[in-house]
Amino acid sequence: MEKRLRFALYLKMLIGFMTSFTIAYLLKMPTSYTAGVIAVLNLWYSRDNVVKTALIRIISSLIGLATSALLFWLLGYKIYNLFLMAFIVLALLYIFKLEYGATPALVLIGQQWAQQTPAAPLNALLTLVIGVVPALLLNLFTFRKSKILLVNQQKLDIEIAHIFTYFAKDEPYDFTIVDKVLKDTRASLQIALDNYEVKNIMQNFHYINMRTDQINVLRRIVNDLNVLEDSPYKKEITTYLLQFKDRIGLEDYASDLLVKHDELVTFYRGLDLPKTRLEFEHRALLFAILEEIKLFLTLKLDYHKIYPCKSQLEGKE
Repeated sequence: MEKRLRFALYLKMLIGFMTSFTIAYLLKMPTSYTAGVIAVLNLWYSRDNVVKTALIRIISSLIGLATSALLFWLLGYKIYNLFLMAFIVLALLYIFKLEYGATPALVLIGQQWAQQTPAAPLNALLTLVIGVVPALLLNLFTFRKSKILLVNQQKLDIEIAHIFTYFAKDEPYDFTIVDKVLKDTRASLQIALDNYEVKNIMQNFHYINMRTDQINVLRRIVNDLNVLEDSPYKKEITTYLLQFKDRIGLEDYASDLLVKHDELVTFYRGLDLPKTRLEFEHRALLFAILEEIKLFLTLKLDYHKIYPCKSQLEGKE
């Protein structure tokens, strides 16, 4: 999904630049290239915050244009006046907390400096309008980025569930697959933090961290099971782990699985004592795996203590 977003942004930037440039060029404005640049500056992945961002840049640019037009008219086009103007405009943007719009404001001031004519302020204002309007219209056409985080979390859960199918096959799992999905999920969280407001953002953050810790636990479980090889104790535990594949998700599946875990621990403790060194080593490793499984489940339970799932909330009603 991130690739689609980036490609969509690329297309919007290209179309936005060409549209604004062409309009200004047809109007025979000397600032046609700047109009294209202004359009690109006002384009982003989604429309979530683009109106607010565009408004900040427009207000900043208007402050810059008004200030520069006045000072250039009063003091003339001298290089020290340009520096003085940059100082005043940036100070005003800082005071009004509009620093985010400094770039287009300074670009438009630069256009006036380059032209040094009475019509320069008006040309700069038209450049701003020609650059902003197409950008705002293009930002109406976009993927709904707010769904990406949820989609990637679902993909992550599906891939974690897929790991458990390998226990029944007794085949090694390639963790580069789930690592790639986890990386994409973290990237979608970062996009969310950078570009739009997400409800319950801390819950999403904790959910991804919880899944990260669980994946690390699964790495150790897979390694330990490989050491067990053909141990007679292995079948019961892999059969138990196979039950996890349909119980990875937002709901609290961990509580029931923990009950089964305790039953399995009781079963293994009821077995006869090991008679050989190899049996003793396997039994010790077996209980180490059971502790890792318990940790896997506890991580999810700890998450639900902070963020109860739907069934837990309904149970309290």
